[in-house]
Amino acid sequence: MAEAAVATASFVILPALVMGLIIGLIELFFVHADEAGMGWMSHGLHAIPATMIFVFISMNLSFVYNFLPFVKQNTAADLGIRVLIGIIAMIKISAAAAIVRGSRVGEKLPHTLLIGALVIAAPYIWIYLAPIMTPMLPKIGMPAK
Repeated sequence: MAEAAVATASFVILPALVMGLIIGLIELFFVHADEAGMGWMSHGLHAIPATMIFVFISMNLSFVYNFLPFVKQNTAADLGIRVLIGIIAMIKISAAAAIVRGSRVGEKLPHTLLIGALVIAAPYIWIYLAPIMTPMLPKIGMPAK
């Protein structure tokens, strides 16, 4: 059942933004803990939109498959692409943390790995959060009652 929910070919906007915001806030908390006193706020605030973009891409893979008829969608390919997105997110986090004031001090490796894992798992986590969160989200394209 979880695989079928991820495999739907719809464009996901609000759930991707909500999950991106949640993961971005977690990253902001990690930045504050790891880089306290080093301008963590300016570093951390750019992390939220970047994390939202990575999660948006991860949660909309099924939609992209509609435009690529030569690619057959399967669970292994989905997971592989999401792992690649997570690795790119981890590289971005490490690179951004490494250039803070020219020092090597940055986010700790476990924090970087956790954010990357959350980016990878975001579509699968949403399956379980959707019943709780969906009633709170506005209905796009639906007439107001």
